[in-house]
Amino acid sequence: MAKKNGGMPPVNPSGISRPGRGGVVVKPKNMKGTLLQLWKLTKGQRKGLGWILLLSAFASGASILSPFVTGRAVTAVSDGDTVLWILVLLTGLYLSDWLVKFLQAFFMASIGQRVIHHIRRTLFGWIKTLPLSFFDRHRHGELMSRLTNDVDNISTTISNSLTLLLTYGFTVVGIFAVMLYLSPVLTMVSLCGVGLIVLLTRTITKRTKVLFSGQQKSLGSLNGQVEESISGLSVVKAFCREEEMEREFAEKNQELCKVSIQALICSGYLMPLMNVINNLLYVVMSVLCGIFFVNGRITDIGLVTSFLLYVRQFTRPFVEIANIYNNFQTAVAGAERVFEILEEQPEPPDREKTVSLEHPRGDIELRHVEFGYQPGQPVLKDISIKIPAGTQTAIVGATGSGKTTVINLLTRFYDVSSGSILLDGHDLRDYRMEDLRRAFGVVLQDTSLFAATVRDNICYGHPEASLEQVQEAARTAGADSFIQRLTKGYDTVLKHGGMELSQGERQLLTIARAVLANAPILILDEATSSVDTVTEQKIRRAMLKLCADRTSVIIAHRLSTIRDSDLIILLENGEIAEQGNHEELMELNGRYAQMYRTQTEWNGAVEQNKLQK
Repeated sequence: MAKKNGGMPPVNPSGISRPGRGGVVVKPKNMKGTLLQLWKLTKGQRKGLGWILLLSAFASGASILSPFVTGRAVTAVSDGDTVLWILVLLTGLYLSDWLVKFLQAFFMASIGQRVIHHIRRTLFGWIKTLPLSFFDRHRHGELMSRLTNDVDNISTTISNSLTLLLTYGFTVVGIFAVMLYLSPVLTMVSLCGVGLIVLLTRTITKRTKVLFSGQQKSLGSLNGQVEESISGLSVVKAFCREEEMEREFAEKNQELCKVSIQALICSGYLMPLMNVINNLLYVVMSVLCGIFFVNGRITDIGLVTSFLLYVRQFTRPFVEIANIYNNFQTAVAGAERVFEILEEQPEPPDREKTVSLEHPRGDIELRHVEFGYQPGQPVLKDISIKIPAGTQTAIVGATGSGKTTVINLLTRFYDVSSGSILLDGHDLRDYRMEDLRRAFGVVLQDTSLFAATVRDNICYGHPEASLEQVQEAARTAGADSFIQRLTKGYDTVLKHGGMELSQGERQLLTIARAVLANAPILILDEATSSVDTVTEQKIRRAMLKLCADRTSVIIAHRLSTIRDSDLIILLENGEIAEQGNHEELMELNGRYAQMYRTQTEWNGAVEQNKLQK
């Protein structure tokens, strides 16, 4: 299914730019863009990040001063001076370094988790605003992977890598300044090795980014396949498709294994290679320092010691930054997948001036409605229907004729492609979405129950209802008898979406939910498709009681359940083929009459067969 969207998306609290009509879509397809998006999500934690920045400066200061002080100690020893005060200073620097890094970890743990908490809330809050077309394009398991694995990858990177990145950044700048002060010539030579490290890092990480992105995509695909296999395991077993299910899992698992190996191998040789370059550079600089000292260009042995220590420290941050940057690939790949959701167009917002729908009468009119889930593939073609308030209208037709699509348009799960749908004389889009949805009580063909008590499931649309009201709704729907047989009655907790109940029992609960909602307009989409004939009669009596003084729209394949309807509409290929009440359509002797006789003869044959047995 797809959904028409229009209007600007609602304002979101995250501060992330999102697409609007005529606007620019920000696509985080690179490191810089994605990190900028992540920075926008830290808006409420900027003060804490300021403290992290200050602590990082102090931590790098200790690293910068330690080699210089060590060189002074070597000079003092060579000159026969006392080194006690230098040792005290070094001890103070190392203790300060430990304390500052502890405070960094303390603050970052709190800030990082708050940022991730905000990301999860923003992502989950945004998902509920998306149209049904989005969920039709994405498998549930793949979406779960984005909500869990990808967000966890972001969390790990923010908590573990950000402080190191800041500290190393300050360290590089500070050490470079001190090295220039000690020996500009040797500093320029050391930059050659640093340039080689930076070049190799850019080359390798460019490749690893693609691989880690593929890894996250393969992981999401695997999760989606696992979710479908587990949720549909009964169907898999019924059709003996276990081997095919296992083969598909093996293929996706192998694909994930392959891309993960490639990503880890490509990233794995980065650090060893950087260490080789770092060690070679240290050897070269040691030889040069020795030559300069022998030639008299450097006379202070402590300066040589300090400079060599700085060379080792100067290249090490580049190697560590390369490693951090490499780890960022997983987080960036996950962040991109998260931001792809946040860039999706939400449901169309309410218009600036809306019409009050406090007491809906229930007059419905479809005027020349056309709709298609895909462009150029219309499902409904020039549909015009008038449904007066308080009447019962049934929509029948073959599978794929557009019956359920009409229901989805009435409830504004989708918007019409052209034409209009009126409720009490106003276009549906003139009402607030919340008011419009509250005007409808809906029972869909696919039952949706939650991991909560039976009572909570029935009063889902009317949470303040009393137990007596819940029980009355269940009795009206014919569900009270089987509920009483449950372990704890109405307090029984349904697990796994009510899978422990039969399909018919689950449907009865959804009907009870619609009864309790007491909406002025009732929609029943194949409400009796999953129940036996005895239960069907119960539901039919409940429907007659429920539909009294209400506008009701019923979709049913069993024509016996809708023969009392005020208006019956037969759809064929998205067009109205016949309409009228049961008697009029039978006199017309058209397609409806043929369908009704066929079902009657079939039911009669079934009953006769039972009697013979």
